[in-house]
Amino acid sequence: MHLKRFTDFALRVLIYLALHPGRTISINEIARAFDMSRNHLLKVINELVASEMIITYRGKTGGIRLARDPAAINVGALVRRLEGQAPLINCAEPLCPILPACTLKQVLNEAQHAFFEQLERYTLADLIGTKQEKLVNLLTNHVAGGNA
Repeated sequence: MHLKRFTDFALRVLIYLALHPGRTISINEIARAFDMSRNHLLKVINELVASEMIITYRGKTGGIRLARDPAAINVGALVRRLEGQAPLINCAEPLCPILPACTLKQVLNEAQHAFFEQLERYTLADLIGTKQEKLVNLLTNHVAGGNA
């Protein structure tokens, strides 16, 4: 299973916001921290706002914050929403001649279900765990190291 870049960026945004509780974070700050395109990041932000994961604040001191406690943001539910429920393979396009006797599609559907089930065991708070200080330091050093 391979996550879309969009989903990857959404998870990074949420992790960044969770690492800075109570702060309103600018989109430019996140773009610099992860070397992301600001334009692509704006699309991700819009989806996170639509899914009620983050809140935006307009104006000179505007930015974004988490809309919920990190412990209330389920990783699996978010990934499922962003990735969709499309099957891993399409046996009808082109039509596979062994379709009537093949179990590959069933096996892959079971694997996909298990993938999402595993992710649903974790929250955003779990992704940070006891590593908050280390994660903040890594991001700070990354930006200070010439990626600002």
